[in-house]
Amino acid sequence: MGLEIRREDLPIRQLASGAQLSIPVFHVQGTHPGPRVYLQANIHGPEIAGIGAIYEFLGFLRQQTRLNGFMTLVPSVNPVGLNSKVSGHQTGYADLNETVVGNFNRIYQWLVQDHAAPGEAKPGKVNLAAFVAEHGGADLPTLKRAFTAALGRALDEQWAARQATGMRHGLKLALTIQKMAYSADYVIDLHTAGKAIYHHYTFAECVPSARYFGIPLMVLLDGSFSGVLDEACLLPWIKLRAALAATGRDIPFADFEREAFTPELGSADHLESSAMQADAERVINYLRHKGVLQGAASLPNLPFQSTTHDDYQTYYAPRGGLLLWNKQPGDPVRAGELLATLLHPYAETETSRAGTQTPIYAARDGLLVSQSITQVMHEGMVLCSVATALQPV
Repeated sequence: MGLEIRREDLPIRQLASGAQLSIPVFHVQGTHPGPRVYLQANIHGPEIAGIGAIYEFLGFLRQQTRLNGFMTLVPSVNPVGLNSKVSGHQTGYADLNETVVGNFNRIYQWLVQDHAAPGEAKPGKVNLAAFVAEHGGADLPTLKRAFTAALGRALDEQWAARQATGMRHGLKLALTIQKMAYSADYVIDLHTAGKAIYHHYTFAECVPSARYFGIPLMVLLDGSFSGVLDEACLLPWIKLRAALAATGRDIPFADFEREAFTPELGSADHLESSAMQADAERVINYLRHKGVLQGAASLPNLPFQSTTHDDYQTYYAPRGGLLLWNKQPGDPVRAGELLATLLHPYAETETSRAGTQTPIYAARDGLLVSQSITQVMHEGMVLCSVATALQPV
């Protein structure tokens, strides 16, 4: 007897034609008690590698007879992004039909008040000072259940507050996703990044488990909130721990049993069958490590290293032009080394070529992680990202 897998289709947007876009969601009921897992992919339309990984992972689950816990799997969480194409090219990083155009991965909502007095209640937020005053003395399982329930109520309040006026698509999508993910113990949000090597966003609290994904480069997030899913899910728990510690109750974060990850599975708009299977194996290995799946997890023998989010440097085009690369993703770079050249053919005159090239030099030593897929650059467009100040972990 295999695992119970149930498909649910969540309506997310109706088009002017009356066509209804929905999110396919797979719920996998465990055979034994255990943690809750939320796994999604494709919040950005061109980032299709995660769809392939979850497809292979679902195939693996269909052959299993034991699962400890409960899983929610969303292979393609954003049909608007996936369906966005212009002249045959994927463009679904933002909804161009909104008056407020923003990155689909900056849409998630902050659910706590971490600097407010206990009496300063705000609808749609959990006041941490008030919560700790009421629940701070509870045993840890009771505390976790109470905080999870409080986050759920905050989401319900945010949803209800917007019913009278309606919601822009990005906000509806964010709240829909967060309602699926907020109660999960382990959250995995699969991405890709331009033309890129594999890398991994997570928190210092999650580094020991992050190794089981087998991705050597980690970008460690700080305590600030920028609207991404891993932050939206994990930072409230990190803030709760700090609020409890301020009252003298210091709980090791590992005891909360909450983790969140954003693996970047190479390059955007690219899919290979061998990579689909390998990426599914990364998820399987992590979930074996957490005791969700049967089988022994293996800790990859890799040179793991990390950079901080502040030391993960993004380069932007100083002028418009055509881009010629001197370095490729995965290449080490030295400060002062030529990364690329911007070519400006329009600047050439009858008598001179002055001003037809702009060199782009590395500001610091590091590792070139990703670069723009397009070589046609307007001023201010992203050129590449370089991980600097790398440290072994």
